[in-house]
Amino acid sequence: MAICVIAFVGITYKKVSNPYLKSLWQTALLVFTLYAALLIYIEIHWQFIEEYADKYDLNGNGFVDLNEYSEGAIAAMNKKTNGKNIRILAPATMAVLSSIVGFAYLVSDLFVIRLKSQEKK
Repeated sequence: MAICVIAFVGITYKKVSNPYLKSLWQTALLVFTLYAALLIYIEIHWQFIEEYADKYDLNGNGFVDLNEYSEGAIAAMNKKTNGKNIRILAPATMAVLSSIVGFAYLVSDLFVIRLKSQEKK
């Protein structure tokens, strides 16, 4: 979804001439780019955690058996199981974080536009 919005905003950005709407388009581009980048980072990080945990599965059956237990295996499995909650909550959390950053950008950009329009008068 984020990639579709980024493409739409990128295509229609040049057609917008109102500075306030341009600021809104820039904010949308920032929010969805940040959202997509953070989710991609979380997915890549999750893949590294899974590979690290799978390294302790010596016989390749998908589980760490009793003969494969070690301190490292337990730590890797704990990381993998605790990471599932993070992975489930990541889209909502990143949406909130991206929205906060985007809102701060929008407010500051609108303030700058308003100051520039007052200076012209």
